[in-house]
Amino acid sequence: MAGDADALGDAICDAQRDCESEKEKAKFERMLEDHRKLLYSTTKDGQKKLGTTLELLQWKAKNGTSDKSFGQLLKIMKKMLPRANELPTTTYEAKQVVCPLGLEIQKIHVCPNDCILYYGEEY
Repeated sequence: MAGDADALGDAICDAQRDCESEKEKAKFERMLEDHRKLLYSTTKDGQKKLGTTLELLQWKAKNGTSDKSFGQLLKIMKKMLPRANELPTTTYEAKQVVCPLGLEIQKIHVCPNDCILYYGEEY
């Protein structure tokens, strides 16, 4: 997983270099900070804010969980963690951590064998 985390950091840095506006660069800088920021100060397994949030959003998408239910789960998890933790408390906040530029996440249906993507009128 450490290699994946480094690859993610490298990808964020590359995207930041390609930005044309200072506003976009600042948003990627915040994303890099979240990539480096521990979920809570005493974590022993190195869980980071960005990685954990991304993993939770992937779980949400995979299981078809509603935004409302996911927000409730985040609030429960936040109370379970040490008091000064970085876990987002709403689905909106979680999406802002992962997609600070306001990019939309689009769900594309796929056949059970992952052989066809159903997108628009054709596949």
